Amino acid sequence: MKVLFGTFSAATVLGGGVMVQVNSLHRELRKLGVDAELFDPWKQYRLSDYALFHLFGAHVGTYHLGRAMDSLGMKLVLSPVFFSRHGASRVAAAVAVAKRLRKRGGFWTEHMFAKELCDMAKLVLPNTEAEADLVANAFGVPWAKLGILPNGVDERFAQATPDAFVAKYGLRDFILYAGHVGWGRKNVLPLLEVCRKLDTKVVLIGEVIDNDYGRKCMDIVKASSNMLHIPPLEPESELLSSAYAACDTLVLPAFYETPGLAALEAGLAGAKVCITKYGGTTEYFGEHATYLDPGSNQSIESALRASLAKPRSPELSAHIRAKYLWGEAAKTLAAAYEKMLAG
Repeated sequence: MKVLFGTFSAATVLGGGVMVQVNSLHRELRKLGVDAELFDPWKQYRLSDYALFHLFGAHVGTYHLGRAMDSLGMKLVLSPVFFSRHGASRVAAAVAVAKRLRKRGGFWTEHMFAKELCDMAKLVLPNTEAEADLVANAFGVPWAKLGILPNGVDERFAQATPDAFVAKYGLRDFILYAGHVGWGRKNVLPLLEVCRKLDTKVVLIGEVIDNDYGRKCMDIVKASSNMLHIPPLEPESELLSSAYAACDTLVLPAFYETPGLAALEAGLAGAKVCITKYGGTTEYFGEHATYLDPGSNQSIESALRASLAKPRSPELSAHIRAKYLWGEAAKTLAAAYEKMLAG
């Protein structure tokens, strides 16, 4: 079976979870004998050579690529990576309004792009049951073409040790945030406002976006004696794995995570996880994480204090290793392809 993978063009610049998902599934599918190829916009393709096109992300950045593939007769598989804090009925109402606006003057909305890509797809593969419920009820996606493709993690994180990070930075048992600093959805500013009151070292690893939000975050970091920012590390970096193993708690305070690959990586490496309750996170981490409400500084502080007070336990690492390795996700994906192609 020969398949093409695609996503939004800025993914190679921004990095993040979608790039990890695409690259990991690409690698693991090839181990299973599926001839997966990453889409190159500069390459001339004979699309009849491919059984399907798998698009990751349902938004304006992926819409034109997905629509082009669909119009050229490719079987489209979609991983929407879509979530909204609004309920399905409210999203459905927004889609209905967007349809009317589009007829009157060509107006488009993000929800409209997502719905149309779901309509085009022969198979829609959300990361969680929560996402599946949302796209089914908000976009009218038939359950018959829905399946769950869990996100995953590389097994190598289970072998991570704190040694390299401690040797370089002299820190351990700290609070760790890994991700972009500056995107409002990531909700880092309230996290930093909370953390400067805590008697615990705080490490941020990730790209700082050059905007007002990012600058406000870095002003707090620079003014706080308990905070350290480290520029982004490659997903394969030994130092990143070591940071996960060295920290006490990995925190992701975003308005939603689907489900937060850094949390899977850190949890497998032995860290405790403190994470937003929105986006299907509870499906992945169950009782093994501490959950926070991203809209409340008090909730963020309480959750962090609760996580720091808990003893370390191997249960989260064992849970992730048993259910969420990329190799198992690839087996699920290959089976879904076969089922779709068989009609």
